[in-house]
Amino acid sequence: MAMPVTREEIEQAIMPLLGSMLLQSSPLADDLAEFLGAYAPYRQSLLDLRDELEALLLRLLNRYTHGSMLVITDSYRPLRLGRDQLRRIADDLMGVLFEKLTPFSANFIKLNDYSLRVQSLTALRVLVTRYASFYTEEELRFIKQMIRAIYPPHRYQGWLEDDR
Repeated sequence: MAMPVTREEIEQAIMPLLGSMLLQSSPLADDLAEFLGAYAPYRQSLLDLRDELEALLLRLLNRYTHGSMLVITDSYRPLRLGRDQLRRIADDLMGVLFEKLTPFSANFIKLNDYSLRVQSLTALRVLVTRYASFYTEEELRFIKQMIRAIYPPHRYQGWLEDDR
């Protein structure tokens, strides 16, 4: 069963890094929505999906930036996209999909396993906000401490409670 992913959800996820100029001048968001919308959990692991998504992102961004991999952010700063930015964009896009997963045990197991194999703030966000009941208080506290230790506050501000 495919997951419905909209252009608007994709734009909201990647606008902070890529800026609106690229998104308005190319079908990038539509291409990514179509790709993620075709995901079926019974056919593909989350790790395989993420690997394919990173490769697709590289091809599409190379095409839509005419090989320069340069975008102009909404603060009018040029940004040359490299491996770190591609990984973050892919993670933000995977977060769109993670939010659509129904919070039950099979999805928890898949998402938790994924978060153990890949450094993914979006996987951790969804686990903390939607699957918290699957953890003990101690495990949840540890995950929150880990997020605070690894990521800058602006990346988790607004969804990570301050219950240290």
